[in-house]
Amino acid sequence: MKKFFEKHDLIKISGIMVLVSVLLTWIIPYGYFSGSDIVIEDITRVGLTNFMQYGLLGLYYFTVLVTFLFVLGAFYQMLGKTAGYRKLIKDISDKFKGHEVLVSLIVSFVFAAVTSVSYEYLPIVVFIPFVVTVLSNIKVDKVSALAATFGSMLVGIIGSTYSTKIAGYISSSLNTEVTSLLVVKIALFVLAFAFLNVFNIRRIKKVKKDAKQEYDMFAIETFEKKTTAKSWPYIVLGVVMFVVTVLAYLPWSTWEVTLFDTVTKSVNEFTILGVPVLSYVLGNLLAFGAWDLFTIQFVMLFAILLIHWFGRVNLDETIEAFGNGFAKMAPTVVVLLFVYMILEFSVMYPVVPVIVDWFATIAKGFNVVWNFIAAFITSLFSVEMQYAMNLAGSYYAANFAGSTEVMSLIFQTTFGLVSFFAPSSVILMIGLSYLKVPYKDWFKFIWKFLVAMLLVSIILIIIVA
Repeated sequence: MKKFFEKHDLIKISGIMVLVSVLLTWIIPYGYFSGSDIVIEDITRVGLTNFMQYGLLGLYYFTVLVTFLFVLGAFYQMLGKTAGYRKLIKDISDKFKGHEVLVSLIVSFVFAAVTSVSYEYLPIVVFIPFVVTVLSNIKVDKVSALAATFGSMLVGIIGSTYSTKIAGYISSSLNTEVTSLLVVKIALFVLAFAFLNVFNIRRIKKVKKDAKQEYDMFAIETFEKKTTAKSWPYIVLGVVMFVVTVLAYLPWSTWEVTLFDTVTKSVNEFTILGVPVLSYVLGNLLAFGAWDLFTIQFVMLFAILLIHWFGRVNLDETIEAFGNGFAKMAPTVVVLLFVYMILEFSVMYPVVPVIVDWFATIAKGFNVVWNFIAAFITSLFSVEMQYAMNLAGSYYAANFAGSTEVMSLIFQTTFGLVSFFAPSSVILMIGLSYLKVPYKDWFKFIWKFLVAMLLVSIILIIIVA
């Protein structure tokens, strides 16, 4: 058992967090907010049957996340079978060897910036296996690779500007504008980006570059030195997928841009002799700005078909790629389900509202310190910002209407800080599992960043308050 938890430390730490969320239901009563008041009922304990039930229901509630990871695995397993993709990886890696810092900075900024503004940030994970393969080939160690990719996405979360999943949910729940404190949010983004990359660059320069990299799940093991394979089709595929993904998940409605709605409507309504031909053939297309997590999976599946047809990958190898891709992603899916068990118990057996009320009412009126702690605890058990707002947002909107802008900043900073270290952080736990980074190694790297950002956050909150 000891060896199992050493190998699967993420299951251990996420499992501990699950047990903590269960234990709280045994000692804190069920509570929820009704307007400005809290309603406290009896203690509702999670029993063994409930525990097993919600563990299985995670597959039902969060199917889209599970299928997303499995399709992602199949996509990259399929790419790895093609000589053109292997040549592309080799060419890029050869070009950027000796420029690890520059590559890390560019990658970090792109992932952080896109996450900060996109209304759904998980689709950007589609490009991380490609980036990780390049980083591993130019001898960037796995903790630094994690920081440059998944860690930079967390920078985009703590420095969220227009992201619907962060700033959008907060503004909607607290009745503020998405653009409220925009300058402060940009400052958060810039400082978080700067701090993370200062520490990461120091690590890249300090850590000995191991000739054998073992963290790339879809490593390109062999490459034909003499090959007539062409890499340009995969360059085109990658560029098109990246541009489409970024455009599809930007908050165009927030920016009042209607171009994509108009174009998509025209395509869907295009008729020949009164017959909507394109709608019949393509189905009802979604406009950029309205895509969900299923839609990007369709894009990957279509790309797999193109690789099968034009990449000289036969049907048997295609089916095998799906199986191997699924198998490689299975441990990450298990970790993901553990993370969402925390959320299930927090939502189905809510004790967090009671804790929030305890801290929020210690002082008369709005108190920054106690509400910072309340938001921090809420973030620990919420997994996603929408659930943090469901648990506590209405309470703050009703009771502290004059301080909602400050509270929005508090929630964003606490959720962002928690996302860098908590077992309830989806992005972090997927990243740790995918790159096979032990939790203790990540925390050893990130704790200085957390201290720096905590101080920065406190200063900014005090200035705003």
